[in-house]
Amino acid sequence: MLKNIVEKLQERFSTGQNDPLTLDEIIQECCLTINLSDKHWLASQALLSNEKIYVKTIDGIHRFVYKPALDLKDPKKSSFLKLLKARHENCEGTITVEDVRDSIQKLRADKIIDSVIANGHVVKVKSNKREVLFYTDNDPSFRINPKFIDLWRKISVEHLTNEQISGFIDQKGHYSLTINAPKQLKLQKPLKRGCQGLVTVKHNQHIADQLKDYSNSINKK
Repeated sequence: MLKNIVEKLQERFSTGQNDPLTLDEIIQECCLTINLSDKHWLASQALLSNEKIYVKTIDGIHRFVYKPALDLKDPKKSSFLKLLKARHENCEGTITVEDVRDSIQKLRADKIIDSVIANGHVVKVKSNKREVLFYTDNDPSFRINPKFIDLWRKISVEHLTNEQISGFIDQKGHYSLTINAPKQLKLQKPLKRGCQGLVTVKHNQHIADQLKDYSNSINKK
């Protein structure tokens, strides 16, 4: 029953019908026959707490409309890119193709996705049998001289040891690479101590002058 209502609201949303309905209007459109107990449960609990349904209260009466996965009030490419970029910058997670189709009419959603991918703004990746959309952030990109890239790829240091690389740096006079390098801390070896006798703790030293030895008198007895 609840599943049928959610699917009906989703169907209305996908066809552009965004006007909220009362529970009686929903029951009529879904052609449902329910008793008073189920109707009370829908009105007081099920529809109010369902994450797929948005509740609007007008003149004290609850009205219900489908709540899509994405908040796209304007189903255009610019709005979609703006939302995707905001989620990327705020680290709010990725968006799936299914989410876009849930928020925009399927044909319109597919056209927008294909367009932003073709323009290089978005990359589509398959993950766990789902198609995930990633925003392509071009802000941190910078231009590198192609000659530098070519030289970097040709140079190989795999056959050199660390000592040989360090010697080459010193030979070329790049002392700043070694002077400014972080210094490794040398751990001090613990000092060896000779064998020492056990230290006997002597008690009552503060009243030593007041104590008397009675051992001799006891032996005499």
